[in-house]
Amino acid sequence: MTEVRTRFAPSPTGFQHLGGFRTAFFAYLLAKKHGGQFLLRIEDTDRERLVPGAIRFIVEELGWLGIQIDEGPSREELKAIGELWDGAPEIGGPCGPYIQSLKLKRYKEVAEELISKGFAYRCDCTPEMLERERAEQMARRELPGYSGYCRTREVSADRPHVVRFKIPQKRALTLNDAVRGRVHWDSIPLRDTVLLKSDGFPTYHLAAMVDDHDMRISHVLRGVEWLSSAPVHLLLYEALGWQPPIFAHFPLVNGTDGKKLSKRSGALNARQVREMGYLPETVLNFVSLIGWAPGEGSNQEIFTRDELIKSFSLEGINQASGVFDATKMAWMNGLYIRNLSVGEFIERCKPYMELAGVQVPAEQFAALAPHVQERVKALTEVAPMLDFLADKPLTREMDSMFQKGIDAPKAREVLNRSLVVLEALPDFTVEAIDQALRGVATELGLKAGPAFGVLRVAVTGKTITPPLFESFAVLGKDTVLSRIRETLDLIPA
Repeated sequence: MTEVRTRFAPSPTGFQHLGGFRTAFFAYLLAKKHGGQFLLRIEDTDRERLVPGAIRFIVEELGWLGIQIDEGPSREELKAIGELWDGAPEIGGPCGPYIQSLKLKRYKEVAEELISKGFAYRCDCTPEMLERERAEQMARRELPGYSGYCRTREVSADRPHVVRFKIPQKRALTLNDAVRGRVHWDSIPLRDTVLLKSDGFPTYHLAAMVDDHDMRISHVLRGVEWLSSAPVHLLLYEALGWQPPIFAHFPLVNGTDGKKLSKRSGALNARQVREMGYLPETVLNFVSLIGWAPGEGSNQEIFTRDELIKSFSLEGINQASGVFDATKMAWMNGLYIRNLSVGEFIERCKPYMELAGVQVPAEQFAALAPHVQERVKALTEVAPMLDFLADKPLTREMDSMFQKGIDAPKAREVLNRSLVVLEALPDFTVEAIDQALRGVATELGLKAGPAFGVLRVAVTGKTITPPLFESFAVLGKDTVLSRIRETLDLIPA
């Protein structure tokens, strides 16, 4: 196999959702498996829909996911389009520019070459003419499309015009797709598509083919929605005398409702899942498994990055649409969290603790971290679980204390008796606390659960916390006793 060079070529018209990032994952995995190069190219020719900050988002989220960009936009290129930001990486490469709006001269040169060879022509039809033509075709119940009116008119280059590709209508074509196998067309489904717009910007059909050739892309990985355009792209390569890359059209990513994920439908993007407390390892693993499987006979679902690279192949991509299941992603994130060392878990939690405004003494955090780590599915769940350790007034969920046979008098009885036995403990250890409080429940004829529920709310303020006795031991005897007394003052006599 020749050098494998793949690319991720997003349009900065919004913030890429996770289904969109799957293209980047697959391209990255394929390149790394074969010791090749992964490129980032920015396709910013849709000028009306550009979103400021979208390029930064793409670069930063790829970095968070641990996907190294071997070639891509340089700082100079970003500055040239007014999108340079503090901390932007210096990427660059030998095949730049990697931003399409900086290559207009090159696209025009190729368009002129196609015109000179008779494969393209200038068209000065106005939008009104095209709309009228379309209406007449539909009235005749014909498939709407450009009639080719300007094919033989030799429109002057001095007139406002677009450049159209001269598509043969009776030409059969076959594509050997790396995912879908042999795909055959008896005729081309498009009519004389526009290659270069009147403002000098190329359409996808021209720009992507020119860039893939210039950047020596060996494999083009893209969604199946581009399959209908593949004949035009094959014809462009043929007209220009270029060797086409290997095309791989993979299936759509749908939600659990069966509808296609998209930026416009509100699908989650990488920044959002990061803010929700997901690990980058989870995201890479989970999204890579949407529409791809490691091979027959393998049930493996949890992969390291190196395992994904080693296992990935285009043959493993399914033709059926994949499903983005948020419930499964949360389950997988919990597994990844539990696989972290305690020290790494604490470090990963710190930004989320700071964002939530929860300051916990390091020693107390370290003592409870292993217990919290076993219980959470997202790093955002840690701060609410540990905020009872913070040095601030406690807000208690008092209503949740009174249930399962526990009324106000019974709750006061549990707290008063617990106050006595805990105060008498010479050593405030987990084992001693456990024995003392179980004795209280037995003495009062209560099940441990309801009795401990009263104590949990009294001392931590909530019903969901790390293990109760460990939490008491970490808080310390004085704090626990003080909070029990506070609660007694809050319960009506």
